[in-house]
Amino acid sequence: MNSSALLLLSSAFLHASWNAIAKTTKDKEAFLFVAMTVSNLIIAVSLIFFTDQFAAGTPLKWAILSGISEGAYFVTLAWSLKQSQLGKAYSIMRGGAMIFVWIISTTFMGETASPLQTLGAVLVLGGIVVLSFPSLGEKKSEKTGWFTKVPWAWVCAFFIGGYHLSYHQALHHGAEPKSLFAVAMVISWPFLWFAITGERVNRVKQVVRRESIKAIAAGTAANMSFVIFLYGLKVSVPGFAISLRNASIFFAVLFSFLLKESLTRVQIAGALVVGAGAVLLSL
Repeated sequence: MNSSALLLLSSAFLHASWNAIAKTTKDKEAFLFVAMTVSNLIIAVSLIFFTDQFAAGTPLKWAILSGISEGAYFVTLAWSLKQSQLGKAYSIMRGGAMIFVWIISTTFMGETASPLQTLGAVLVLGGIVVLSFPSLGEKKSEKTGWFTKVPWAWVCAFFIGGYHLSYHQALHHGAEPKSLFAVAMVISWPFLWFAITGERVNRVKQVVRRESIKAIAAGTAANMSFVIFLYGLKVSVPGFAISLRNASIFFAVLFSFLLKESLTRVQIAGALVVGAGAVLLSL
């Protein structure tokens, strides 16, 4: 296994892990705000002690776009996890993003797809269609009206694809992975704050009081997963990178079982088809 594949698989496990932790929490918007605050603190400490490694690079516009996409991703992730089970929502988010990235990558960025990879894309699309209908959420959302009608996992998939492509462009133009992630996180952080409705300070305090250990674990895993992912992306092409990173779909289904979510056989089959498609896309 080459270094980029090892980095991307490690990132996949860490990513599914912190998503699973977030799924177990009650106030997902406030929890993700606290967890990403932890991630920002880790980056800040890195800036202090490893300043020589934080060459900023020149592609500021791509770093800003990455941060905007990250912010929208975190918010729609919280809503997706409130709307559906981990295994189902995660498969749609990651699989949908992979299709989006492959379309852009092969159309505009010169990446080519083999027949096996094309078959993989078809499997991914078929799997997420199976997972999406007739309804994204079996559990009634805490919100009512238009909110419940929006397939948030699909919306989240778009923003995942957005930050993936933006990160790739930033790295392609010379950005250093950790500094790039630091800029993106600073930009994305306010998105989570404004996604918290009502008594923001009180909701955050409740998370700190009751779920601080979870927040520290999730924030640390998120930080590691993104930074490792960026190092893997730096030495690979975007379609391959997001495909192998989506081995996290298998981990998410496993965590879904551990969380004792009642996935149906059709949902499990759909998630596994998405995962199998991801494997073919990585070949």
